[in-house]
Amino acid sequence: MSEFDLSVKYIVSILLIAVVLLIPGCERNPEPTNNSSVTDFTELSEILDISAVATSRIEPATITEVVQYGHVWMEGSALPTVENNFTELGKNIPATLQFSSVLSDLKANTKYKVRSYVRTNNTIMYGKPVEFATEADYTKRLVKTLKDSLTNRGFGYSFIVSRKNEIVGYATEGLQSRAIEAFGEKPVTLNTKMQIASMTKTLTAVAFLKLASEKGVKTTDKIIRYLPPKWAKGENIDEITFRDLLTHRSGITGLGDKCLNGSFLENYWYGLQSLIAKGVKTVNMGNQCYQNANYGLYRVLIPAMLGYQFSGDDMKDDQETQKIYEKYINENLLKKAGVDSKDILTNPAAAPTFGYDHPYTVGTEGFNPGDFRDVSGAYGIYLSANEAMKVYSNLFTTGNNTVLSPSLQDSVLVSGLGSYSAVMPQGKFSYHDGWWYNQLEDGKPKGFRSIWIKCPNDIMIVMFTNALRHGDGLFPIKSSAYADITSYVLWAFAKMQPSVRGGKSPNVSFHSYLRNPEPH
Repeated sequence: MSEFDLSVKYIVSILLIAVVLLIPGCERNPEPTNNSSVTDFTELSEILDISAVATSRIEPATITEVVQYGHVWMEGSALPTVENNFTELGKNIPATLQFSSVLSDLKANTKYKVRSYVRTNNTIMYGKPVEFATEADYTKRLVKTLKDSLTNRGFGYSFIVSRKNEIVGYATEGLQSRAIEAFGEKPVTLNTKMQIASMTKTLTAVAFLKLASEKGVKTTDKIIRYLPPKWAKGENIDEITFRDLLTHRSGITGLGDKCLNGSFLENYWYGLQSLIAKGVKTVNMGNQCYQNANYGLYRVLIPAMLGYQFSGDDMKDDQETQKIYEKYINENLLKKAGVDSKDILTNPAAAPTFGYDHPYTVGTEGFNPGDFRDVSGAYGIYLSANEAMKVYSNLFTTGNNTVLSPSLQDSVLVSGLGSYSAVMPQGKFSYHDGWWYNQLEDGKPKGFRSIWIKCPNDIMIVMFTNALRHGDGLFPIKSSAYADITSYVLWAFAKMQPSVRGGKSPNVSFHSYLRNPEPH
């Protein structure tokens, strides 16, 4: 073949390529030129580990023949286009010229660029790109899940979420006091004190464990030498150990022998005295029976361990042991955790928090739990969400020995002295809930529900509510997935890991994961 023939063939090939490129319609989504832009302002909000919200406001301009608009985004530093990730919000841009998109399926701890776009019949116009980075983990998403499921439900609540003793997020809503009360309407805040009820048991257990480690007392030691000498000792009282009380295996079943959670009266001085005089049956010893009196007795035992000499005067000994117990909790637990609070066993007189029913019965006054100084030990402490987070996070954050040594932390979290646990595919959860109510018998109980719970990855949640649902008087809301406050938190946590069993399935009952499902 001659050089002339090769030249002709080359020229023909070039012409054919040019003709193909000129055929209309081959480019489905025309890319913008340098002049195809829209003046806008874009900001990011609700930035989580797997999603974010982009909101743009475009400047007033005549944009006609809009086919689609929304946002485009991509990982890294390159400019995103509609060839990447995009949302489609329609063709009618709001009159406010402002619109938002949820950017989903993002990667944790990753940098992205996002910008708005407007597609017309002729071109695509892009806004100014904005950079953002997703959260490193799911903790803020957990906060959002809790908040979204509690918002606008008509009851008061407060909660805080921390990770490794650092607060990640929180929320409050509702009223600590309604307009009908003499104190008037007051909103719930993170500083609103609520009755934490049986969350107190954890603090009582910690107080004993700290003191016992200092005094050389073992959990397997018998309690009898620390009881008031004047008290009559019934059958098998000399066999009860400190551990038996902490695990509700002392054999105490209440004055009525029904193994129902004991009467409020049993936790007064004379009630405790009567239980000790009654004794426990051999057949009941070692069997778990949840009784507040097991922890109420520590209001007497802790002062004795500190060296208090019982006078034999019941009234005097009652008053003195109350003071010593409260002082020890305050100075050796709360203050060491950064909480300086007076009168921890009484509802604040100037601004009490009332318990209500849910749905709230209009025109009814709330329930004031009042003063717990003479029945404390199993329940009775008042804390705000801010205070509770300081206390329980400092107690149980891994590596934090502000209050407890690692071995004493394990006594609570591993051995279950003052706590319960649940194991799910997502990991182990240690907790103690609290429940305080009245009027349960009329179907519209009023009161408080609370919990501290240590989740996997050193996440701590404290949550309070001052409302109980009609009927069983438990956490104000329920669903097929959760029945009460503990299973509610498990449900929320499982949603953070949808790939793990139970995280996505609508048929999982998280209440079934609880070894001790009854309210405490």
